[in-house]
Amino acid sequence: MGLRSNGSFRHPGYQMEPSTSIALLSPYGTYGRPARLNRGGMESKVKTRFILAVVILALVAAGCGNSGGQGTAPATTTAAPATTTAAPATTTAAPATTTAAPATTTTTSTTEPPDPRFTFVPLEGVPGVDDEEIAFAVIGIRTNNPLGTCILDCYLDGIEAYFAFRNAEGGLFGRELGVGYVLDDELFSNQVRALEVISADDVFGVFNATLIASGWGDLNDSGIPTFAWNIHATESANRTNVFGHIAAMCATCTQRAVPYTVKLAGATKVASLGYGVSENSKVCTQAVADSIDLYSAEIGAEMAYFNDSLGYGLPNGIAPEVTRMKELGVDFISTCMDLNAMKTMAQELARQGMGDVVLYHPNTYNHLFVAEAGDLFDGDFVTPQFMPFEAAADNAMQTAFTDTMAELGRELSELAMVGWINADAAYTAILSAGPVFDQKSAIDALNSQTDYDAGGLIVPVDWSRQHVPPVEGDAANDYALECFAPVRMSEGAFETVADPATPWFCWDNTTLDWAEPTQTVFGG
Repeated sequence: MGLRSNGSFRHPGYQMEPSTSIALLSPYGTYGRPARLNRGGMESKVKTRFILAVVILALVAAGCGNSGGQGTAPATTTAAPATTTAAPATTTAAPATTTAAPATTTTTSTTEPPDPRFTFVPLEGVPGVDDEEIAFAVIGIRTNNPLGTCILDCYLDGIEAYFAFRNAEGGLFGRELGVGYVLDDELFSNQVRALEVISADDVFGVFNATLIASGWGDLNDSGIPTFAWNIHATESANRTNVFGHIAAMCATCTQRAVPYTVKLAGATKVASLGYGVSENSKVCTQAVADSIDLYSAEIGAEMAYFNDSLGYGLPNGIAPEVTRMKELGVDFISTCMDLNAMKTMAQELARQGMGDVVLYHPNTYNHLFVAEAGDLFDGDFVTPQFMPFEAAADNAMQTAFTDTMAELGRELSELAMVGWINADAAYTAILSAGPVFDQKSAIDALNSQTDYDAGGLIVPVDWSRQHVPPVEGDAANDYALECFAPVRMSEGAFETVADPATPWFCWDNTTLDWAEPTQTVFGG
């Protein structure tokens, strides 16, 4: 049987159409910065209703000696013979010769080989690189964000934290890593901002976190290393200069993450719900149903209710659908909808006496949102796209992330971790290229990485092949392992489902056969 895309990165990992993709992630506040924001403006104010009709949710969840110096040559001292002859000439004293014993001194030194990260070579003609700094641009959405969540600023938090962490070590090749400027793409101006960066030719690479990724093709074609919040399957696919925080994805593939969660919950009747206005949400909803059908016998559960025609944001509520699910005995609901819709559903379930129904959330890994909900989501599941903050895997990169964010006074958030992962990919690309680097050599170096895991924070990616979206049944471009790291909500907080020291559940991805997953940790 065939393969499927990594379940940890999809719910099962479905993205939106090229001009309509959107995702819901953690709203952790904003931070003012001296940056070029809101440049250019929009042709006109965009009304909320129009925005919501154009941009629809993209759901991205289950969806690792010193060298001894040579001694100096021995130092030997020999005194010259001293001869004394007494008068008269008839009396001659025997020669008195004194030879000092050789004195040998050996000096032992211990020297550390130079750290290649700090080797400085002057470079000319490399955009954004001078003798002091390697500069990047950050493009993202702040203005006209229909979600009302923190995207650009939270993403920037993670990038700046990572740069601070590396600069405290000494930077890279004798230079500091820095954000040259920040551009707000105002929802519809991602391509405009990308073209500004290309025209300026004054940064080494670009970070990108947006809801409509219309500029990614231009950045890719210009040979600019681009590191992105990859909620856009179409815009990242087959573009070898664009590196997501996760690899290219399969929208229609079946996967074991949701079925396994159904089994963990002890559920027997499953519902799959999605929005009718988005083709990708519809595809997501169908793929979940297909996955439950595929493993129905093994998990002891079956599809009981399917609805892929709900209105975006549930403007009319969801009471009739909940009533129908109650009649059918549904005890587990998986959706391809945003976190606010999940709250509306949970409230309606409680109102109709179905508060014990388990929800599988596509993207509610949002600590503030869940804390404010109290016990509303108790027993529900969600899967972040990286090792959860709640893991206890003794991971140096996760520790560096949390410590640096605290030192800078920044809040932990999902987008901040995505920014950190993207920044690590940029660092890894340049480091792998060596001290005489340019944009092309850095891209080529990262594309030669066959086991990139951001220091154990994500499931390993083979960038030599995973720019190409996988298809079910073809191992060529898929993850070697199908993994997800679910967390369960409890009393307004999260806890790992697997052992916190090994938070990932993984399957061999060379087969579709059902099996119990292996608990795993990456990096180390």
